[in-house]
Amino acid sequence: MPDLTKQKNAAGKLIEFGMVSHTAEEVAHRNHLDKEDHPLRFQGQGKVLLALSQDDGLSQKELATRLNLAVQSTAEFVNKLVKKDLVTKEKSTTDRRKTIIRLTDLGRETAATETAKVPAYLETLTDTELEQLTAILTKINNNLYDEIDTMTPTQSNKFKATVADHLRDWFL
Repeated sequence: MPDLTKQKNAAGKLIEFGMVSHTAEEVAHRNHLDKEDHPLRFQGQGKVLLALSQDDGLSQKELATRLNLAVQSTAEFVNKLVKKDLVTKEKSTTDRRKTIIRLTDLGRETAATETAKVPAYLETLTDTELEQLTAILTKINNNLYDEIDTMTPTQSNKFKATVADHLRDWFL
């Protein structure tokens, strides 16, 4: 059994992190009231750009699968990106039923800019520390999901869907 003092210290740091990150987000929001200042940040369109920046030339169906999005949602995001001249759509040369999505030069630049918007506090961690943090948070979240499922089994799936929908807007 872990040491109770260490558990309390960790709980205090989690609470502190929540408060500090919330305050930092509020300050950043007040300083960037122009919503067009970061039009794609943490939205489905941004996730599409990032996926294509890692593996350009995917079909809409492949994009939807990779991003865990509905095909219809993916198509809407892609069409908005086409209108912004960030991606192009073209029929596959090998399978005319497939539509291939590719980044434009502007799309590549925008994706690079969006990638740079990872919260600065994560930049202080090494790859190993990021992997450890992700593993720890996954373990905690899974435990919390189990508790929610035990306490409210009828609402558990709805809650998980709400969380998934919210996280879908965060491209990372």
